[in-house]
Amino acid sequence: MRVVTIGVFDGVHKGHVQILEELKNLAQKYESTPEIFTIIFPMEYYYGKFDGLLITLEERITLLEMYGTVHTLDLLEIKDITPEQFFSFISKDTRAIVVGEDFRFGKNASGNIETLSNLCKAKNIELKVIKDIMANGERISSTLIRNLIKTGNIQKANNLLGRPYSIHGKVYKDKQIGEKLGFPTANIRRDKNLIKPKNGVYFCRVYTPELRYGLINIGLRPTIEKTKHVKYEVYILDFEGDLYNKHIHVELLSYLREEKKFENTEKLIEQMKKDESIARKILEEKYEY
Repeated sequence: MRVVTIGVFDGVHKGHVQILEELKNLAQKYESTPEIFTIIFPMEYYYGKFDGLLITLEERITLLEMYGTVHTLDLLEIKDITPEQFFSFISKDTRAIVVGEDFRFGKNASGNIETLSNLCKAKNIELKVIKDIMANGERISSTLIRNLIKTGNIQKANNLLGRPYSIHGKVYKDKQIGEKLGFPTANIRRDKNLIKPKNGVYFCRVYTPELRYGLINIGLRPTIEKTKHVKYEVYILDFEGDLYNKHIHVELLSYLREEKKFENTEKLIEQMKKDESIARKILEEKYEY
Protein backbone atom coordinates (compact mmCIF):
# COMPACT_ATOMS: atom_id res chain seq x y z
CA MET A 1 0.00 0.00 0.00
CA ARG A 2 1.02 3.60 -0.45
CA VAL A 3 0.24 7.24 0.41
CA VAL A 4 0.35 9.72 -2.43
CA THR A 5 0.78 13.40 -3.26
CA ILE A 6 0.53 15.09 -6.66
CA GLY A 7 1.74 18.44 -7.97
CA VAL A 8 4.35 20.23 -10.03
CA PHE A 9 6.53 20.99 -6.97
CA ASP A 10 8.74 23.36 -8.95
CA GLY A 11 11.37 24.75 -6.57
CA VAL A 12 10.33 22.44 -3.71
CA HIS A 13 9.69 25.55 -1.61
CA LYS A 14 8.46 25.95 1.98
CA GLY A 15 4.83 25.41 1.00
CA HIS A 16 5.71 22.16 -0.76
CA VAL A 17 7.70 20.98 2.23
CA GLN A 18 4.57 21.17 4.42
CA ILE A 19 2.81 18.79 2.04
CA LEU A 20 5.82 16.48 1.83
CA GLU A 21 6.27 16.33 5.60
CA GLU A 22 2.62 15.33 6.00
CA LEU A 23 3.14 12.68 3.32
CA LYS A 24 5.92 11.16 5.44
CA ASN A 25 3.77 11.32 8.58
CA LEU A 26 0.89 9.49 6.90
CA ALA A 27 3.26 6.91 5.43
CA GLN A 28 4.46 6.13 8.97
CA LYS A 29 0.90 6.05 10.29
CA TYR A 30 -0.22 3.51 7.69
CA GLU A 31 3.15 1.75 7.39
CA SER A 32 2.95 2.47 3.69
CA THR A 33 5.25 3.74 0.94
CA PRO A 34 5.26 7.52 0.37
CA GLU A 35 4.95 8.25 -3.36
CA ILE A 36 5.21 11.62 -5.10
CA PHE A 37 3.83 12.34 -8.56
CA THR A 38 5.53 15.42 -9.99
CA ILE A 39 4.16 17.03 -13.14
CA ILE A 40 7.09 17.92 -15.39
CA PHE A 41 5.78 21.29 -16.66
CA PRO A 42 2.78 23.35 -15.52
CA MET A 43 0.05 24.17 -18.05
CA GLU A 44 1.48 27.68 -18.61
CA TYR A 45 4.48 26.06 -20.30
CA TYR A 46 2.29 24.69 -23.08
CA TYR A 47 0.45 28.01 -23.49
CA GLY A 48 3.76 29.75 -24.20
CA LYS A 49 3.32 32.08 -21.24
CA PHE A 50 5.84 30.45 -18.93
CA ASP A 51 8.89 32.26 -17.53
CA GLY A 52 10.80 29.07 -16.82
CA LEU A 53 11.30 26.47 -14.12
CA LEU A 54 12.91 27.42 -10.81
CA ILE A 55 15.08 24.30 -10.82
CA THR A 56 15.81 21.51 -13.29
CA LEU A 57 13.67 18.39 -13.25
CA GLU A 58 16.71 16.40 -12.12
CA GLU A 59 17.27 18.71 -9.16
CA ARG A 60 13.57 18.62 -8.30
CA ILE A 61 13.57 14.82 -8.28
CA THR A 62 16.66 14.76 -6.04
CA LEU A 63 14.97 17.05 -3.51
CA LEU A 64 11.67 15.15 -3.64
CA GLU A 65 13.40 11.80 -3.14
CA MET A 66 14.18 12.92 0.42
CA TYR A 67 10.47 12.37 1.11
CA GLY A 68 9.54 9.34 -0.98
CA THR A 69 9.53 7.51 -4.29
CA VAL A 70 9.19 9.95 -7.20
CA HIS A 71 7.21 9.45 -10.41
CA THR A 72 7.01 11.99 -13.25
CA LEU A 73 3.80 12.87 -15.07
CA ASP A 74 3.53 14.50 -18.49
CA LEU A 75 0.61 16.92 -18.36
CA LEU A 76 -0.15 16.36 -22.04
CA GLU A 77 -0.88 12.71 -21.31
CA ILE A 78 -3.37 13.37 -18.51
CA LYS A 79 -4.90 16.78 -19.28
CA ASP A 80 -7.91 15.38 -21.17
CA ILE A 81 -8.99 12.61 -18.79
CA THR A 82 -11.91 13.09 -16.43
CA PRO A 83 -11.39 13.69 -12.70
CA GLU A 84 -12.80 10.18 -12.07
CA GLN A 85 -10.33 8.60 -14.49
CA PHE A 86 -7.42 10.45 -12.91
CA PHE A 87 -8.56 9.47 -9.44
CA SER A 88 -8.84 5.82 -10.51
CA PHE A 89 -5.19 5.96 -11.59
CA ILE A 90 -3.89 7.78 -8.53
CA SER A 91 -5.93 5.91 -5.91
CA LYS A 92 -4.86 2.38 -6.76
CA ASP A 93 -3.48 0.63 -3.63
CA THR A 94 -3.64 4.00 -1.84
CA ARG A 95 -4.38 4.55 1.87
CA ALA A 96 -4.12 8.35 1.91
CA ILE A 97 -3.72 11.34 -0.40
CA VAL A 98 -2.09 14.67 0.52
CA VAL A 99 -2.60 17.83 -1.56
CA GLY A 100 -2.58 21.60 -1.20
CA GLU A 101 -5.87 23.48 -0.95
CA ASP A 102 -5.53 24.85 -4.50
CA PHE A 103 -5.31 21.34 -6.01
CA ARG A 104 -7.21 20.81 -9.28
CA PHE A 105 -7.33 17.76 -11.49
CA GLY A 106 -8.98 16.31 -14.58
CA LYS A 107 -9.90 17.92 -17.91
CA ASN A 108 -10.05 21.72 -17.74
CA ALA A 109 -9.12 21.44 -14.03
CA SER A 110 -12.76 20.51 -13.40
CA GLY A 111 -11.96 18.45 -10.30
CA ASN A 112 -11.42 20.35 -7.05
CA ILE A 113 -10.95 19.55 -3.36
CA GLU A 114 -14.65 18.81 -2.93
CA THR A 115 -14.56 16.39 -5.87
CA LEU A 116 -11.48 14.69 -4.47
CA SER A 117 -13.01 14.48 -0.98
CA ASN A 118 -16.11 12.72 -2.29
CA LEU A 119 -14.06 10.29 -4.35
CA CYS A 120 -11.81 9.50 -1.38
CA LYS A 121 -14.77 8.89 0.94
CA ALA A 122 -16.23 6.41 -1.54
CA LYS A 123 -13.02 4.37 -1.43
CA ASN A 124 -12.27 4.91 2.29
CA ILE A 125 -9.08 6.81 1.51
CA GLU A 126 -7.91 9.47 3.96
CA LEU A 127 -7.57 12.90 2.37
CA LYS A 128 -5.30 15.48 3.95
CA VAL A 129 -5.58 19.01 2.58
CA ILE A 130 -2.71 21.31 3.55
CA LYS A 131 -3.68 24.95 3.89
CA ASP A 132 -1.68 27.56 2.02
CA ILE A 133 1.47 28.73 3.78
CA MET A 134 1.49 32.52 4.00
CA ALA A 135 4.38 34.97 4.23
CA ASN A 136 3.59 38.63 4.93
CA GLY A 137 0.05 38.15 3.68
CA GLU A 138 1.07 36.40 0.47
CA ARG A 139 0.59 32.75 -0.41
CA ILE A 140 3.92 31.01 -0.94
CA SER A 141 3.88 29.64 -4.48
CA SER A 142 6.27 28.85 -7.30
CA THR A 143 4.69 31.67 -9.32
CA LEU A 144 5.38 34.21 -6.57
CA ILE A 145 8.99 33.05 -6.25
CA ARG A 146 9.49 33.26 -10.02
CA ASN A 147 8.22 36.85 -9.97
CA LEU A 148 10.59 37.72 -7.12
CA ILE A 149 13.55 36.27 -9.00
CA LYS A 150 12.56 38.09 -12.21
CA THR A 151 12.48 41.40 -10.33
CA GLY A 152 15.74 40.92 -8.41
CA ASN A 153 14.14 40.41 -4.99
CA ILE A 154 16.45 37.49 -4.37
CA GLN A 155 16.55 37.64 -0.56
CA LYS A 156 12.77 37.31 -0.29
CA ALA A 157 12.81 34.53 -2.89
CA ASN A 158 15.46 32.70 -0.87
CA ASN A 159 13.36 33.01 2.26
CA LEU A 160 10.30 31.50 0.58
CA LEU A 161 12.35 28.73 -1.01
CA GLY A 162 13.96 27.88 2.31
CA ARG A 163 17.42 27.96 0.71
CA PRO A 164 19.42 30.26 -1.60
CA TYR A 165 18.36 30.29 -5.24
CA SER A 166 21.14 28.71 -7.24
CA ILE A 167 22.62 28.76 -10.72
CA HIS A 168 24.81 25.86 -11.68
CA GLY A 169 26.27 24.24 -14.74
CA LYS A 170 29.42 23.54 -16.69
CA VAL A 171 32.00 26.28 -17.13
CA TYR A 172 32.80 26.96 -20.78
CA LYS A 173 35.51 28.98 -22.47
CA ASP A 174 34.25 32.29 -23.83
CA LYS A 175 36.20 35.31 -25.09
CA GLN A 176 37.92 35.86 -21.72
CA ILE A 177 36.79 39.49 -21.63
CA GLY A 178 36.71 39.52 -17.82
CA GLU A 179 40.32 38.42 -17.60
CA LYS A 180 41.37 41.20 -19.98
CA LEU A 181 39.67 43.68 -17.69
CA GLY A 182 41.41 42.28 -14.61
CA PHE A 183 38.39 40.33 -13.37
CA PRO A 184 38.63 36.74 -14.67
CA THR A 185 35.21 35.11 -14.72
CA ALA A 186 33.80 31.61 -15.05
CA ASN A 187 31.04 31.46 -17.65
CA ILE A 188 28.26 29.01 -16.84
CA ARG A 189 26.20 27.18 -19.45
CA ARG A 190 22.68 26.84 -18.08
CA ASP A 191 19.55 24.81 -18.88
CA LYS A 192 17.34 26.77 -21.31
CA ASN A 193 14.12 25.78 -19.51
CA LEU A 194 15.08 27.65 -16.32
CA ILE A 195 13.87 31.10 -15.32
CA LYS A 196 16.24 34.00 -15.98
CA PRO A 197 16.89 36.18 -12.93
CA LYS A 198 16.83 39.95 -13.31
CA ASN A 199 19.90 41.20 -15.15
CA GLY A 200 22.48 42.73 -12.89
CA VAL A 201 25.26 42.03 -10.40
CA TYR A 202 24.68 39.75 -7.41
CA PHE A 203 26.76 38.90 -4.37
CA CYS A 204 27.02 35.12 -4.34
CA ARG A 205 28.39 32.00 -2.69
CA VAL A 206 30.25 29.65 -5.00
CA TYR A 207 31.10 25.96 -4.70
CA THR A 208 33.97 24.93 -6.97
CA PRO A 209 33.35 22.49 -5.09
CA GLU A 210 35.30 24.34 -2.37
CA LEU A 211 33.30 27.11 -0.66
CA ARG A 212 34.05 30.55 -2.07
CA TYR A 213 32.32 33.91 -2.41
CA GLY A 214 32.15 36.31 -5.29
CA LEU A 215 30.05 38.24 -7.75
CA ILE A 216 27.94 37.04 -10.63
CA ASN A 217 26.94 39.26 -13.53
CA ILE A 218 23.78 38.14 -15.27
CA GLY A 219 23.07 39.95 -18.50
CA LEU A 220 24.06 40.95 -22.03
CA ARG A 221 27.41 42.73 -21.50
CA PRO A 222 26.21 46.03 -23.11
CA THR A 223 29.46 47.96 -22.58
CA ILE A 224 31.91 45.53 -24.17
CA GLU A 225 30.00 43.39 -26.61
CA LYS A 226 26.22 43.19 -26.36
CA THR A 227 25.12 39.59 -26.73
CA LYS A 228 21.83 38.12 -27.90
CA HIS A 229 21.61 35.64 -25.05
CA VAL A 230 21.97 36.12 -21.32
CA LYS A 231 25.42 35.36 -19.93
CA TYR A 232 26.16 34.07 -16.44
CA GLU A 233 29.66 35.26 -15.50
CA VAL A 234 31.07 34.54 -12.04
CA TYR A 235 34.00 36.41 -10.52
CA ILE A 236 35.32 34.42 -7.54
CA LEU A 237 37.15 36.38 -4.86
CA ASP A 238 40.77 35.36 -4.24
CA PHE A 239 40.56 32.39 -6.61
CA GLU A 240 43.25 31.12 -8.92
CA GLY A 241 42.73 28.03 -10.98
CA ASP A 242 41.22 26.49 -14.08
CA LEU A 243 37.50 25.70 -13.95
CA TYR A 244 36.91 25.01 -17.64
CA ASN A 245 34.59 22.03 -18.24
CA LYS A 246 33.95 21.71 -14.51
CA HIS A 247 30.56 22.09 -12.86
CA ILE A 248 30.16 24.89 -10.33
CA HIS A 249 27.26 25.81 -8.07
CA VAL A 250 26.46 29.48 -7.43
CA GLU A 251 23.98 30.66 -4.77
CA LEU A 252 22.55 34.16 -5.23
CA LEU A 253 22.61 35.95 -1.86
CA SER A 254 21.82 39.60 -2.63
CA TYR A 255 21.18 41.85 -5.59
CA LEU A 256 23.73 44.68 -5.77
CA ARG A 257 22.89 46.70 -8.87
CA GLU A 258 21.32 46.67 -12.32
CA GLU A 259 23.32 45.99 -15.44
CA LYS A 260 24.09 49.18 -17.35
CA LYS A 261 26.04 50.39 -20.35
CA PHE A 262 29.08 52.46 -19.36
CA GLU A 263 30.71 55.19 -21.45
CA ASN A 264 33.91 53.17 -21.83
CA THR A 265 35.82 50.22 -20.39
CA GLU A 266 37.59 52.46 -17.86
CA LYS A 267 34.23 53.40 -16.32
CA LEU A 268 33.23 49.75 -16.31
CA ILE A 269 36.44 48.69 -14.55
CA GLU A 270 35.95 51.47 -11.99
CA GLN A 271 32.45 50.15 -11.23
CA MET A 272 33.68 46.55 -11.05
CA LYS A 273 36.21 47.60 -8.42
CA LYS A 274 33.39 49.23 -6.44
CA ASP A 275 31.33 46.04 -6.77
CA GLU A 276 34.23 43.98 -5.41
CA SER A 277 34.68 46.40 -2.51
CA ILE A 278 30.98 46.07 -1.62
CA ALA A 279 31.21 42.27 -1.85
CA ARG A 280 34.19 42.19 0.50
CA LYS A 281 32.37 44.44 2.96
CA ILE A 282 29.32 42.15 2.94
CA LEU A 283 31.60 39.18 3.37
CA GLU A 284 33.36 40.75 6.34
CA GLU A 285 30.13 41.76 8.06
CA LYS A 286 27.90 38.74 7.47
CA TYR A 287 29.94 35.65 6.58
CA GLU A 288 32.85 33.73 7.97
CA TYR A 289 35.58 33.60 5.35
